[in-house]
Amino acid sequence: MKKLALVFGLSAALAFGGCSTLQTIGTGLSLVTKSISNPVTKAEEVQVEIAIDAAVKLLQTYKAACQAGNADVNCRANVAQIQAQTRNVPALINQLRNFVDNNDQVNATVVYNQLVALYGNVKSFAVTAGVNIGNLP
Repeated sequence: MKKLALVFGLSAALAFGGCSTLQTIGTGLSLVTKSISNPVTKAEEVQVEIAIDAAVKLLQTYKAACQAGNADVNCRANVAQIQAQTRNVPALINQLRNFVDNNDQVNATVVYNQLVALYGNVKSFAVTAGVNIGNLP
């Protein structure tokens, strides 16, 4: 019973306590397409990392609820599909950091746009699957 309360407490804290922060992050990512004439800044790098990290934490909460038997009946399939899409996120974030740090804007733009597209795909799938990852774009 304590584990159940912890899972729902954590989920509520992330969902409600971070709403204003998630909306702020979402506003910044809504105009995301980057190009050479519109380079990726350090602040935008951090912003996309925060948005993806917040989504991953909420998805981990969903996975924990699934493992505890407190989620929907399709949760295992949903988790497997979401994990397949997010598996490359750590490598892409590391690449983005390196490219921005080295001022390689061509590659930074490519990786940034890949991360934003990946985030959009995961968010769309999560909404379709009934998983709430907050008010991100």
